[in-house]
Amino acid sequence: MLQSIELRIERRIGASLATVWACITTPELIAHWFFTVDFKPVAGHRFTITGASVPGWRGWTNVEVLELEPPHRMVWKFDCVDEAPPSRVTFDLTEEDGGVRLVLTHEGEVPARTRQLLKEGWSSYLLRLSKLAAKISS
Repeated sequence: MLQSIELRIERRIGASLATVWACITTPELIAHWFFTVDFKPVAGHRFTITGASVPGWRGWTNVEVLELEPPHRMVWKFDCVDEAPPSRVTFDLTEEDGGVRLVLTHEGEVPARTRQLLKEGWSSYLLRLSKLAAKISS
C-alpha cells in the first residue's frame, strides 16, 4: 500500500546563496553530503544514485533534473522504488539574514518503509549539506 510522502524540511544555512547553490549543483560537492553521482546542472539530465539495497529501497534511484532556476530552485524526478511512480524533490533557496533558508520538499507516493527511509535520509543529508556549506564559507 502506498502512502503520501509530503515531506518538507527547512534548514537555515550560515553560508552565501552562491555557496549553497554550488553545494547542490557541483558533483564534487554533492559527493560530500549526498552520493557520488554523475550530476549536471542541466534540465533533462539523468543520473543514478546507487548503494546497498535495504528494505524499502532497491539499491538505486533514477533521477532526472526537471527544472533549474539558478541560484534559487532545482526540481528532480525521483524514481526510487518499483512499487510506486516517480516522486518529485524540490530544493528552494532564499537569502535570509546573512545566510540561506533551504526548503526541501519531497512529494509523491511510496510504500510506508520507503517513506520512513526518505524522511530519515533527507534529514541526515541536509544536515551534512549545512555543515559543508558553512565550512566552505568560513
